[in-house]
Amino acid sequence: MHTKPLSVVLVLGVLNLFASTCFAQSTLVNSANAASSSSAANANKKVFTITHEAQRTAAKDQARTNTCWNFATASFMESEVARQGGKLIELSEVFGVRHAYPLKADAYLRVQGKATFWEGGNNHDAMEMLKRYGAVPKAYYTGLKEGETKLDHAELAATTKAFLDAVIKTGRPSKSWRAAFEGILDAYIGKPPSNFVFENRVYTPQTFRDQVLKLNPDDYVEVTSFSHHPYYQRIRLEIPDNWSHDSRYLNVPIDDMERIMNHALSNGYTISWGGDTSEKGFNVKEGYAVLDDESKLITQDFRQDAFDDWRSTDDHSMHIVGLSKDEKGNPFFLTKNSYGVSSGPFEGHLHMSRNYVRMKTIYFMVHKDAIPADIRQKSAIR
Repeated sequence: MHTKPLSVVLVLGVLNLFASTCFAQSTLVNSANAASSSSAANANKKVFTITHEAQRTAAKDQARTNTCWNFATASFMESEVARQGGKLIELSEVFGVRHAYPLKADAYLRVQGKATFWEGGNNHDAMEMLKRYGAVPKAYYTGLKEGETKLDHAELAATTKAFLDAVIKTGRPSKSWRAAFEGILDAYIGKPPSNFVFENRVYTPQTFRDQVLKLNPDDYVEVTSFSHHPYYQRIRLEIPDNWSHDSRYLNVPIDDMERIMNHALSNGYTISWGGDTSEKGFNVKEGYAVLDDESKLITQDFRQDAFDDWRSTDDHSMHIVGLSKDEKGNPFFLTKNSYGVSSGPFEGHLHMSRNYVRMKTIYFMVHKDAIPADIRQKSAIR
């Protein structure tokens, strides 16, 4: 676990990679040098300098799961606790996943299977699980069985879906399906703890949330930006992973969306981000994400067109933890991914360009106080 922010000067190259990292208050230089006999290859080097960053734990590995929504938001919660003066505590990502599964199953059966049921979700799902069920430290609930070292939910996802479809096929669900479904979850990822000892005190997940984390789930807002909905109002975002049909997304113009992000990150807040990572310029190996054409500033119309024709979809969730600039002064967003510390040259982090964020952000979650006052007023956020 890293308890101090990171300042980074990153040198990206093309062929050979050298990475030197140290999470500390002092400057950290993380360099990925492309050594080539060609002077043209040397000209392709990219240098990132981090200008703002927040406290966070090290990047985790979601492995063979599609639960990035809870990995991103659990990391976001960890940073929120630290921002508000608490300890930087690693939280269980699987705890929220385990509690979301029965709610998804109930929703799926109530519409007789005419909906989406799978591992995916939106970042508000993690916050809703915190509100309903609390949270636990990762050490007390990993979701791993004896002998396992990495999460693998492929069989769990297939089995739960097949079970629910079989229940639907009977034509009339019995009163036993919920208990049977819980049994499947327990078999694969175990029962979540009802209480545990943390720093010599006994907590339930709810008392741990209230007395240690001290997070209020109602303080958080999901923000989006699409022109087919009115601005400065709460809307339902039409994306497959919004299985709960949540209608609390705050819709703002694209420039205000970016302004909220910059204001938050410049003032010590972080962002739980959901967006599209299907672009070939989303390059985990090299540690950055750019659009094919970075020469034109992305407008509301460009953004809307990409959403309308499905070029921008809700593929992945990550935790944006700071701001950076490249060697030309172009702004980037420092982002913590959930593919483990060995993914890419920067201990599981990457840099997303301003244009990438404007185009490919589907939504993000942030503390309401991180939203500029004039936008809060227009949006009736108290």
